[in-house]
Amino acid sequence: MTHGEKKMASQTKVSLKSKLRESNANYMDNLCDSIVSLTDTQTITGNTTQNALIMGVQTVAAAGANQGAAGAIVQGSGAVVIVTGADDAKGVRLPLLSDCTVGEAYFVMNNLSNKTLEVYPGSGDAVNVSSDNTAITVAADTINIFICMDSAEWFGAELPPIAA
Repeated sequence: MTHGEKKMASQTKVSLKSKLRESNANYMDNLCDSIVSLTDTQTITGNTTQNALIMGVQTVAAAGANQGAAGAIVQGSGAVVIVTGADDAKGVRLPLLSDCTVGEAYFVMNNLSNKTLEVYPGSGDAVNVSSDNTAITVAADTINIFICMDSAEWFGAELPPIAA
């Protein structure tokens, strides 16, 4: 075991949950609780045959050329956001941070091979170090992840496309 690692297998359910909460992993703790149960005897019960993390999906049409006219990503309607109609100018708008829970994430998919997509934060919000209300350009054929960091800022990251 290297420095800083914790031996979680020997922890009781209570202390394991406590470690998750100390590390700000409440979202993962809640997600795990919704799938399986862990007993103090290290027994996992529940749906242990999942082969994938299954998330809700919503489809949003890119629209407008500014924050107010952009297609709205609906909070709580699916973490995977399939965007249609990107054209190098149209965009979608993330939910207001004030309506989201810290750790809430959206995977915004621009699967057009030759068009970029604009992603705007909600009014008064920001993505990473960008100014409030400023769009982030999502490259063609790419997925960006946006995670609610706090009440003022989304954290965004672009996943690299898989090469043929």
